[in-house]
Formats: sequence, structure tokens, C-alpha cells
Amino acid sequence: MTTAAEKKPAEVRTGLGEVTPLTPAEKPILSSAKLHAQALRKKRSRRLARSLGIFVVLPTALSAVYFGALATPQYESYSLFTVQSSEARPMLGMEGLLAGMATGGGARNDALTVRDYVLSRDMLARLDKDHGFIKHYKNRSEDWFSRLRSEASFEESYGYFEHKVYADYDQTSGSVQLRVRAFNAEQAQLFARSILAYSEEMVNKLSERERHDRTAYAEADVKRAEERLGRARQVVTSLQQKHADFSPLESAHSAMEIRTKIEGELAKARAELMQRKAFMQADAPQVLAAEQVVASLSAQVANESRRLVDPKSNGLNASLPDFEAAMVEKEFSQKAYQSAMTNLELARADADRQHRYLAIIAAPSRPDESTYPHRLRGVLTAFVLSFMLLGVGSLMRAAVREHARL
Repeated sequence: MTTAAEKKPAEVRTGLGEVTPLTPAEKPILSSAKLHAQALRKKRSRRLARSLGIFVVLPTALSAVYFGALATPQYESYSLFTVQSSEARPMLGMEGLLAGMATGGGARNDALTVRDYVLSRDMLARLDKDHGFIKHYKNRSEDWFSRLRSEASFEESYGYFEHKVYADYDQTSGSVQLRVRAFNAEQAQLFARSILAYSEEMVNKLSERERHDRTAYAEADVKRAEERLGRARQVVTSLQQKHADFSPLESAHSAMEIRTKIEGELAKARAELMQRKAFMQADAPQVLAAEQVVASLSAQVANESRRLVDPKSNGLNASLPDFEAAMVEKEFSQKAYQSAMTNLELARADADRQHRYLAIIAAPSRPDESTYPHRLRGVLTAFVLSFMLLGVGSLMRAAVREHARL
């Protein structure tokens, strides 16, 4: 029994909108073309479904199995610290502004230095030596993708270390945020505390070195001044022993006073002698006594003069030049030593004001639950990446085929 559709003759539309019935010879050709198109669409659908299953569904399912059942939970300890200075600085005026800018720049550099030290190979080596950092992450009980392979070298371990320890510097507050990730909460907190302790030691060493550098020149200057003063004192002592005189300057001053006093007495004695000669005979006992007094005083004056100035270079005048130069050198050395000591005290006081230290704002926390891996995010990421890679691969394949046809 034939239907109405089968009784109706096949038609084909022309470009002018007219309907032209198909001839009996054209009907099998049209049916074959429709069947071929349907088979081609089914083949493409199966191919697309197979591609989606292999390149999208399967990776997504595997990631869901990994993140849901196999991935080892990881715990992250959080802490916050900064580097501060005990330097007292003015707070008002242009001087205070400039001092604040200078100190802020120094504190920023110190914080960045500590951050670099936290992320350095030295930090990894010390953590591994003291607390078995590398051994903790090589534990075979953890999943293969999360743990560090057992035969990893130190450089590979350092690359792994950079993904477990994070130190971020905040330019606004000048603080450093430290995050340490481990396979259990106790180890994460232990590693974070150790990093802060090692960083504090490093800051103390840098501060002590800065203090030493600030005072080293002043201490060297004091040492040089002390050596100069010691040499000057030795020269003075040698001259005192050579000339058998403690201080030729004082001896000369004393000799001058004695000679002046004797010269005064001599002048009086001469005056008295002249007075007696005026009314007495030259051989009178009083005149002879007066002449003897004058002669004695004249001899004393001559002795004191020879003590001061001796033609044979045995007087005080011979030793005075050496003593004067030695005493001047000693005086200048004494003043230089006192000045150097003052500068040293100022340098030490300035170094004490420049002392820097590590200030812990938030102590390392002990997480009560795992924060990594992000399971849902990981599955969604696997799905999106797989879908994107499939799309890119399909486009590249189509482009290659189109290029081959040309």
C-alpha cells in the first residue's frame, strides 16, 4: 500500500523559484546523496564524541580521581614580619622628611635582603641540615605528583623548594609575608619558625657588621693616635734620660729667675761698695768685705749664665730645641688622641642608633586543615585545559587538511 508521499512525484526547485519534477532516472542519485550525507554526519558525530571522550572526559575523570582520592593534603603555615630600625630621627620639617625617606629606603632594602635570603639556597641547605627539609618532601607515602623524587639532586630540590616556600614583599606596609607548605601542619609550622629564626640571625649579623664598619675607621684612628702619642712620650723620656733633666723648659725658667734675683742682689752689693769707697779707704775691712760679696754674687751670676748658655754646648740651650720639638709633638699627639676618642664614642653612639632588628608581626600559624591542593579548581582547570587543547588541535588539523587540498 503506497502512501500519499510516495504517490507524489519527486520535485526539485530551480533558482527562479519554479518547481521541476525529477525524472525516474534522477531519483536514485538523490537518494544516494542523502544517504551519503547522513553517513558522513554520523561519522563526524562519532569522531567528535570519541575525541571528547579521549581528550576531555578522560583527563577530567583522571584529574577528578587524583584530586579526589590520591592527592596528598598539604598544610600551609602563614607568618608576617618586617625589618625595623632603632634609629631616632626627627619627625617634623624638611629634615624629618628627608630622614624618613632615607630610613624608609634602608628598611625596604633590608626587608628585600631578608626576603632574598629566605628564598636562597643557603636557607634550603640549613633547613635540610637542621630539620630534614628535603627528606620530608621525599616521603614515599605521599603521592607521586606531590612529592620530590628520591634521587633528586640539590638543584632539583631547590626548584621544588621554590614551590613550597613563598616570601612576598608588600611595598605599602614594608612587611614580608612568609608562607610555608608541608605535608603536615607540625612540619609547616616548624619550617616557618626556623626560617624566621635564621632570618633574625642574618639581620643581627648584618646589623653587627654595619656597626663594626661604622666604628672600624674610628677605632683605627684611635689606634694610630695612641701609637703616635706613645712614640712622642718615648722621645721625651729618652731626652730626659740623656740630659738628666726632667724638664729643661722649667729648669731654664727656674735658672732665669735665680739669675735675675742674684743680679738684683749684685746690683745692691755694688751700690753699697761704691758708697763705702766714697768715704773709706780701699783697704778698709768694710770695703774688702763688700768687694768679696760683689765678687761672690758675680760668680753666681756667671754660673747661672753658663747653666743657661754654655759655649761648650753643655747648657740648657743645647737641650731646649730637642725638648721643645718633643713637647710640641707630645701635645699635638695628646690632642689628636683625645679627638680620636671623642670621634669613636660618637661613632659608637651613631652605630647604636642604626641598629636593625627583625620584628615579627604574626607568628607562624599552625593550620588546622589542609589548604592544598584546591581539588575543585584542579578538576575544572583540567577540564578547561583539555577542552581548549582539543579545540586548538581540531583547528590545526582542519588547517592542515585545507592546506593539503590546495
